[in-house]
Amino acid sequence: MNKRIYAVAIAILMVMPLLAVATQRVQAQSTPTISLIDQSVIEQEHTYFYADIGATINLTLYVQDVSSLWSWKVNVTWDNSILQLARTNNVTEGPFLSSNGASTTLFLETPPTPGNIQELSSTLLENTSVTGSGALAYIVFTVQNYTGTGNTTINITDTRLLDTSGNDISHTSESKTVVIHGPGDINGDNKVDMKDIAIAAAAFGSVVGEPGWNEGADVNHDGKIDMKDIALVAAFFGKQY
Repeated sequence: MNKRIYAVAIAILMVMPLLAVATQRVQAQSTPTISLIDQSVIEQEHTYFYADIGATINLTLYVQDVSSLWSWKVNVTWDNSILQLARTNNVTEGPFLSSNGASTTLFLETPPTPGNIQELSSTLLENTSVTGSGALAYIVFTVQNYTGTGNTTINITDTRLLDTSGNDISHTSESKTVVIHGPGDINGDNKVDMKDIAIAAAAFGSVVGEPGWNEGADVNHDGKIDMKDIALVAAFFGKQY
């Protein structure tokens, strides 16, 4: 074999593993995501959670795996007959954008109308950026005492993530579905009976992420299903909504 061809072949064989590693690193990079999550649970594998009538819902507008973020903007809509913004401190800024410790932000919220915040945004006031994951804003809703149960979605649309040059950062977005039911009504059939007791009993002893976990059976929303949840279902036993 020609010595030059042999040398090139050896070089290719040496470079190929490096290319493979580089390819794996690129594939491992996650697409940035902006989503609404339950403030008490940062890492979630679902886009819904349960809430009782009359409950307060603390949501976090959360960005994950973003690089060089300078500014962000979202539109938030919801069914105002089911969910309403809390009366005080309903929208506040999260710490992520100013997490470099040296910059202040311009946090803006257009005056909300029933069921809509047309623009919620924040921008760093210096030519700097942040990378990683964290809370952009906190939004607090209350569940209205309406007749019936069901699902309602808090939508985030018109989302934008910008770098220091004003260029859009490609990302995905996830809205949040809230499963509404009366206290103790785990299966959402508008009454609290032995079916609800049975569901809570079947999930008894489980915690978030374990086999057998049933979020609806976590009546007090503390991340575990124990006698407190059984007692709450029993307290509302026979109730019809």
